[in-house]
Amino acid sequence: MPATVAQIKVGLMKTMWLFLALAAGTISPAVFASDDFSPEQIRELVNQGRILPLQTLLEKHAEQIQGRLLDLEVENEHGRIVYELEYLRDNGDVVELVIDAENGELLKSEVDR
Repeated sequence: MPATVAQIKVGLMKTMWLFLALAAGTISPAVFASDDFSPEQIRELVNQGRILPLQTLLEKHAEQIQGRLLDLEVENEHGRIVYELEYLRDNGDVVELVIDAENGELLKSEVDR
């Protein structure tokens, strides 16, 4: 059964709080030296306007983002900063979304049944 608007809003709020809990501090000079970003680096990239806030992406892709958040990462993939989100749907499917952090484009949507 599809999620209601209220369920989506609750999910978005939970995810936003998770992101806010992760995002604190300042960026280091080696921001692009590794594939993973620290919470401090993420916050600085958002503050600089180099990547979109997670909330913006969650609103833009609300139809694809349904279920319980299992994992959230911000990574450098082939020179592109991406958000990787993994959700567990009510039917047991695990959905992985890869979203371009700079422009919000959905790059990949994969369902594991």
